[in-house]
Amino acid sequence: MVAIQFAWVVTGAYFLVSALLTNRIKRREAFSGRLLDSLLLFGGYFLIFSQIPLPGVSNPQFVAPREALQIAGVVFTYLGLPLTIWSRARLGRYWSGVVALKQDHRLIQSGPYRVVRHPLYSGIILAAIGMVFCVTTWSSLLGTAALLTCFERRAHKEDALLASEFGSEFERYRQSTGRLLPPLRSSTAPLER
Repeated sequence: MVAIQFAWVVTGAYFLVSALLTNRIKRREAFSGRLLDSLLLFGGYFLIFSQIPLPGVSNPQFVAPREALQIAGVVFTYLGLPLTIWSRARLGRYWSGVVALKQDHRLIQSGPYRVVRHPLYSGIILAAIGMVFCVTTWSSLLGTAALLTCFERRAHKEDALLASEFGSEFERYRQSTGRLLPPLRSSTAPLER
């Protein structure tokens, strides 16, 4: 748990410091659109890290923690959080904590964004799954589901916003990438993931 907590703290600290170095917001979604995402996001993190027992559930763990699961959890975390940091670094001054376009925004298509449009979310989901493997609690499982729901919603909204701003450039990019996972290629076109 110390290894996982350390990785999350380092990631959180990086996000806090780097948030100071972003461009001003040019356009963002309305507050009403952000409300559910915020509840899912902060509720998800709370459930993952607080380990509170869920009402009506007699055993807080869905399976007894095993060393193999905990090792897998550390591996998932140490794959997911560096991906998150790398993705955040590639966005640079265009990152925002809400669905928004920044001043002088440009479409990032390098680094992890070459194959996935929202790798930052993918990394957090992977790390949250790592947490589930480590603690095996119902609350961590529910929190991870909340994060996945939040990031799926945000990814759809961000895709729409970027499409409205970048038009055909974004459409070409969308066709060559997956949303949260690399695309499955076929002889015709990539499948949306």
